[in-house]
Amino acid sequence: MTFPWLILGAMGTVAAAAGLARLTGRYGLVAVAAAALILWLHGPLYYHYTSDDSYISYRYAHNFAGGLGLVWNPGQWVEGYSNFLWVLLIAGFDKAGADIVTTGRWLGFAFGVTAAGGTYLLARELLEGEAGRVAGFAAALLLALAGPFALWSTAGLEGSLFASLILGAVLLHLRERAAGSVPASGMVWALAGMTRPDALVFVAVSGAFKIADGVTRIRDAGSDEAMRRREELLRIVAWAAGFLALYVPYFAWRWTAYGWLFPNTFYAKVGTDADQFERGLRYLALFAQEYAAWLLLIVPVAIALTCIRRRPAAYVLAMAVAWGAYVVYVGGDSLVRFRFFAPVLPLFYALVVASAGALVQSVRIEPAPPRRAVEAAVALGLAGTAAFTLYASIGGAEHLGIVGERHAVADRVEIGRWLRDNVPDDTVVAVIPAGAIPYESRLPTIDMLGISDEHIAHRDVQLGGLAAGHEKYDSEYVLDQAPDIIILFDGLADEPRMRAGYAVLENVIIPAAVDMVTNERLWREYDTRSVEIREGRWFNLLVRRDASAVLVRTRTSDPARP
Repeated sequence: MTFPWLILGAMGTVAAAAGLARLTGRYGLVAVAAAALILWLHGPLYYHYTSDDSYISYRYAHNFAGGLGLVWNPGQWVEGYSNFLWVLLIAGFDKAGADIVTTGRWLGFAFGVTAAGGTYLLARELLEGEAGRVAGFAAALLLALAGPFALWSTAGLEGSLFASLILGAVLLHLRERAAGSVPASGMVWALAGMTRPDALVFVAVSGAFKIADGVTRIRDAGSDEAMRRREELLRIVAWAAGFLALYVPYFAWRWTAYGWLFPNTFYAKVGTDADQFERGLRYLALFAQEYAAWLLLIVPVAIALTCIRRRPAAYVLAMAVAWGAYVVYVGGDSLVRFRFFAPVLPLFYALVVASAGALVQSVRIEPAPPRRAVEAAVALGLAGTAAFTLYASIGGAEHLGIVGERHAVADRVEIGRWLRDNVPDDTVVAVIPAGAIPYESRLPTIDMLGISDEHIAHRDVQLGGLAAGHEKYDSEYVLDQAPDIIILFDGLADEPRMRAGYAVLENVIIPAAVDMVTNERLWREYDTRSVEIREGRWFNLLVRRDASAVLVRTRTSDPARP
């Protein structure tokens, strides 16, 4: 689908949904249905993207479903994933015989629609009455129109599941402020923490607000202060116990299985260098520019001057600010379309739209304008905001990056399947990047970027100057493992490549490739080989010179060699 068709379909859906909601008064139901349609147009049809990184999760899920455990290679316990609950869900479908790649796409879509419904409910929690219903309607549609959320809801990773759990926990937290309510949000936060370990950022903010709310209620209790103190202490203990009852057994298993405080992915991507923080700031600034994240600045104004529910709005704002600070700290992300911000977009749109609605409500015009004029102004504002939000998906370099990555992943799938069908099952492969090729090949694999390799991930390398997750390397270590195949060109080429053709890798921005191709030991121990997978499309690889079973399945790229 091209962008003109996307904007026609999406904006037509917004207009039709607004009319239907106004006519029926069923703002929530219409918002979810319209968001589902927009998300389908925007995600599977327009972006039509499956991330190479999702295949890492699929490999772990497939190994788990096959009885090998949550391992990268059989017997190799390294935590190269950071989405435990998502991997378990995918493994369950794999065990039932479903196709993992298709499952990941549509399961993510389903959670994306769920998050749209949660966004509607959150906006209503922040702003009461008719204005809250309209704000929830607008926020749910804007979420589906936002490129990062649409893309990462159907790219095969855990983003929309994480967003749904965040929303569920936030909504429960807000409703737990009422006297006598059961503090169940702690258990949902535990599930969020099992989906992504960085959910602990939100848990810390929620815990702080729980304590602050309790102190406020104790202070307001007057003569019943002692009894209220006991009640509030029990509520906080119950909330923490709910979280710990689920999270502690999970963490204890993690620690026992893998032996590290954080997933291996953290050590492969995150350091403490100033360059990393600068990269994170650039990531935040670019997101703020493209998706108007600076609109969060209206929230404090709304809290101070309007009828918005102040404490809930302050809580959601603290969540968004804390997450932004965390993203800056870890240096952002290298994947397209702001993956790290996608899970918090429901909070962003609910908060900003509710704040805008509250500010509009606070304006008193005498004489009051006709109702139809007000409705027309709201409709025009929604249309303009929707068009602005969707416009970022027109792309430029980022969209071209998605198209290029889509083709690259397709090539990697072909390469992986060829390897599965044509080389022995014990063939060891070293590859950059380690996603679709290891998953499709089912072969023992060395991840040369260290995402699923403990040694490379824990190397002390300065981080922040290049793409996150693509900075660590160790060619000597890889060559010591004596892989049968080394893959430095992960796509299909128009012709076979001899050694001279590998010189282009000396100028790429992936140190692992540069370090390997400039290591003379590589050329002493490996031959350049090629396979014409389909007419005119060549898979170029390096084969260890004594790996006879692989050599006979490939042809030399060097005419000087037999």
